[in-house]
Amino acid sequence: MSNDTPSHDTDAASDRTRRQFITGAGAVGAVALAGCGGQRDMSGGGGDGGDGNGGGTQGGTAGSSGGGDSSTLNVLTWEGYGAESILGDFEDKHDATVNIKLVSSDPEAFNILKSGGVDKFDLITLNNTWAQRHARAGTIESLKPDDYPEMDSFMEHFKWPFSAFARNDEMYALPTRWGWDTMTVNSEKVAEDHYSSYEVLWTGGPDQQYKNKIGIMDWPTWNIPKIAMTLGYPPFEQTEEQLADIKEKLIQTFSNMKAVYSGTSALRQALLQEDIVMAPVGNFAMSDLRAAGNEWVEVTIPEEGGMQWTEGMCIVKNPSNRELAVKYQREVIKKKGQYTISWEPSSKSPPVNTDSFDQFSADQQQALMFDEDGFDAAPNIIENTTQYEFSPITGKWTDLWTEAKSRAGI
Repeated sequence: MSNDTPSHDTDAASDRTRRQFITGAGAVGAVALAGCGGQRDMSGGGGDGGDGNGGGTQGGTAGSSGGGDSSTLNVLTWEGYGAESILGDFEDKHDATVNIKLVSSDPEAFNILKSGGVDKFDLITLNNTWAQRHARAGTIESLKPDDYPEMDSFMEHFKWPFSAFARNDEMYALPTRWGWDTMTVNSEKVAEDHYSSYEVLWTGGPDQQYKNKIGIMDWPTWNIPKIAMTLGYPPFEQTEEQLADIKEKLIQTFSNMKAVYSGTSALRQALLQEDIVMAPVGNFAMSDLRAAGNEWVEVTIPEEGGMQWTEGMCIVKNPSNRELAVKYQREVIKKKGQYTISWEPSSKSPPVNTDSFDQFSADQQQALMFDEDGFDAAPNIIENTTQYEFSPITGKWTDLWTEAKSRAGI
């Protein structure tokens, strides 16, 4: 990947992330999150990020110069990481104040820091290769692996060195939770051998019985790699000939769709109402349905595999109190913190620290993993999915996706 910092416009318009849709688009997204599960959201500060937070500032001000005084941390993050069950204990233990500003996408958070937020925030949560992109942009600073003894108990895959969070052999993000983007089916309505491959998206099934019974998220950067892998092509960069083949499969795919969804809440409702019985989405989008007892919701891995994502927490460049920032990161990867960020949010995902596994009941583990083996299923899922990467041809993907929808009449 190039060392050049990507364009802000390309990031925001083309690299539409999983998170941006799941938390909801527009002004309602971050506001909705602020009321979830004891989630604290301190509005104010952060430059022109456009996250839609409408509330006023409570307690400390997240926009204080330099991230506040030495006992204050300002954190730019997702739902879950600002839960009172983490913050309350941490603030009492360290006589500190933690201000949380919620964001709904990686491009949004990137633009906040690039627009002056580096002087206002101390910590940021992000996904996958965004750590490398922030490192190139100089918005975050490298971490010292020895500062995090809890990593000794991480699943092997997430121990340092973890390539997605590395640049020039330095660590830039601390893994916190993870998941996969593959295929979701209603197991009571779809035969098991009918979703063994993503081909069902464009064939509609052996007898086209699933035509108009499949839904798809409007996510080119997550769906095109799965189609590419099914066709035997590299997941993140293809030739013009390969892109032409993918476009034809996309046209056929869109022709089979009941709908193309911009938000996962609508897709989940369609599954509940049996308007659709299948969708190429993964655990993060479907976790709350399974946790609510809908055992027919199966997130499966077709034979071609799928995408894997990892969240991490980074220290913003020149934090007001690096030692306190490291302590907060460690709070998140300890037993209680791992349970909080993995299970308490509406969208749930597995932890990375094996020491936390005993905090989860068998039912919770099965709901998080969509597998009766619970966390024991993790190695197989990791082995059969590919860590998501930013594609250098994202712009081409977006144009191809838009054209295919148009040719399919969408």
